[in-house]
Amino acid sequence: MLTKILEIRNIAIDTYRKVRHIVNPVIKFIVALLVFSNLNSAIGTDPRFTKTSIVLLLSLVSAVTPGGVMVFFAMALTLLHVYNASLYLAILVLLIFMVLYATLMRFSNGNAIIAVLIPLLAPLNLHYAVPLILGCVATPVAIMPCACGVVFYYLIDVIKNFSGINLEKVNVDILIDYYNDLLNVIVGQKEMYIVIVVFALVILTVFLLRRLPFDYSFLISIGAGAVVNIIGFLVGSLKFNLSISVGTVIFMTLICALIAVVSDFMKRVLDYTAIEHVQFEDDDFYYYVKAVPKIKISMTNHNIRILSTSDDVRDSDEYPDDEDYVSAYSEQAPGYDLYNGYDDEDAQAQDDRDDYGRDGEGYEGEYDQDGYYDDNEGYEEDENMAMRYAMSDVKGDYESDFEEEMDIDDDPDGIDR
Repeated sequence: MLTKILEIRNIAIDTYRKVRHIVNPVIKFIVALLVFSNLNSAIGTDPRFTKTSIVLLLSLVSAVTPGGVMVFFAMALTLLHVYNASLYLAILVLLIFMVLYATLMRFSNGNAIIAVLIPLLAPLNLHYAVPLILGCVATPVAIMPCACGVVFYYLIDVIKNFSGINLEKVNVDILIDYYNDLLNVIVGQKEMYIVIVVFALVILTVFLLRRLPFDYSFLISIGAGAVVNIIGFLVGSLKFNLSISVGTVIFMTLICALIAVVSDFMKRVLDYTAIEHVQFEDDDFYYYVKAVPKIKISMTNHNIRILSTSDDVRDSDEYPDDEDYVSAYSEQAPGYDLYNGYDDEDAQAQDDRDDYGRDGEGYEGEYDQDGYYDDNEGYEEDENMAMRYAMSDVKGDYESDFEEEMDIDDDPDGIDR
């Protein structure tokens, strides 16, 4: 069973490597399409930017550009919708987005797309898988883009509540109160801070445990990260009286942990039964190295032989190459059929010729095309002539069989030779 699973894994990885130049843009296009559609559904105050053509165009550009471009388009689309609702709110959101984007570009390290994945997965409670996977494949620097994604998600909720307020014609006091209320809502988002802290702890836990030299460290680190996630949200909900469903957190964390295990399985499979410990030194240090080999299995080879159904073509094994019948007949007497053994008539004729030569009753003092008569030794066969004779028999049998199969008559006059 495990062998079949590993074979399926190898097939999936090999297939992905061959078509990744097509698959990666398609995946990014789908993610961008979902992100922009969700933003239009949440805060789509300007109908000009909710058109399908605009969403498709932004998704196509995001599919062939780095992840930071997708994040920029998401922030720009959000800002345009906010500007259509309230100019003063758009100014504050612009300042927040500038700080978030600068931080994201400074610490993203190729993981900028996380900032839009968390708002996309959070409504499904699948965002718990993000820190677990990041702990397995990234460094603690990934905490920053993960935190930016959490801030972006909760900022969208704040924008939905304040975007309906029109403050175009108000005095300065009302405007100051408005900004104070908005900042208090943003700063007072205790749940947002708890999520940021818990996700940071999960990333650190998984990262540190997977680097320790014990068996199955990756699986154990994912399990420990899931436990930290559950305990963190449980403590946060009890300490700050947050409306967090503990049952939902536990169940979805286990589902996300399973997703992280599958993701790690597709990245690496280690054979802990073949661990090697290596020790060596140089001028400055003495090294203790523990090497865990990755499991590599060879795919099952299927030999496919194409058989011709044509009556005019015989099996290639039926006729040997020239080298085959030369080597076969070099050690066999004339009259040996390579396919059917000795032919009785040919073998009897050859025996008669040998007896005739040994008795001295023939070839007296005369040379023959197949040999010569020696007065002292009798008739002796010349080896070269015998080899030529054997070869002529084989060639004749080969050609006669071929002519019979192909219905070809060598004699144009119809004389049977």
